[in-house]
Amino acid sequence: MNKLNISRFLLVLLFFGFVTMGLAQVNHATPKAGNELTEDFIQQNLVYPEADFEAGNKGKVVVAFHLDEKGHGSDYRVTETFSEAANANALDMVRRIIWNPATKNMLAVESDMEYTVEYSAKAYKRYWKKHERVDIPLTLESDTTYQVFETRQLEELAKPYFPDGSSMAQYILSNLKYPESAKMSEVSGTVRLNFVVETNGNVSNITIDKSVGAGCDNEAIRLLQGTHWIPAVKNGKYVRSHNYQDITFTIGARNYQDGNSY
Repeated sequence: MNKLNISRFLLVLLFFGFVTMGLAQVNHATPKAGNELTEDFIQQNLVYPEADFEAGNKGKVVVAFHLDEKGHGSDYRVTETFSEAANANALDMVRRIIWNPATKNMLAVESDMEYTVEYSAKAYKRYWKKHERVDIPLTLESDTTYQVFETRQLEELAKPYFPDGSSMAQYILSNLKYPESAKMSEVSGTVRLNFVVETNGNVSNITIDKSVGAGCDNEAIRLLQGTHWIPAVKNGKYVRSHNYQDITFTIGARNYQDGNSY
């Protein structure tokens, strides 16, 4: 190959190299639970600064942080705020979100992220008109490391708490609404949900391990979102813990199954 052809060959390689770089597929990091369920978690756990609420003040708190290639967060900090009194709550909520890492050409990569927490007194009022506040009897100090523990690591497992003394099976039986689309298509099966019980007894980071479809997944999530828990215990403190819940949809029979991890 002469020098001219070699030069042309190198130029072609260089050109395609730039094209390939330009076509690199980059996907931003996303909450494991998805945006909608993550926003629901934020609304449930949002603590409105009393003075701002009474004044009807609204605004946003922007939390910046770094994610590594495994989706682990670090260097959380507030970069924009409407009220200094809201900062601690916004930071706490964002630190509880579990993430799928960013990817480049299908490989996990590090990324710098921002998450915005919106504060609106009107939206806050509307939310709590539709939802019930439950006073969970918590007696221990809470762990502040944000680590999520597995069952084998715990001294006491998380347990569902119902003020009327109901069990999880009774709650599901009384509150499950069989989706019309599932009835019409005669769809049945078991939805398995994976989630975290937080140190305040609320559930977060809900994902579907086993899907049924036809509206059953959404109904199972709705039921789980209505539950409250006594958190797991490790070293004498309440800690975050991974849990799962099975909810079975069976046409013509009792539409529940108390399949759980406690």
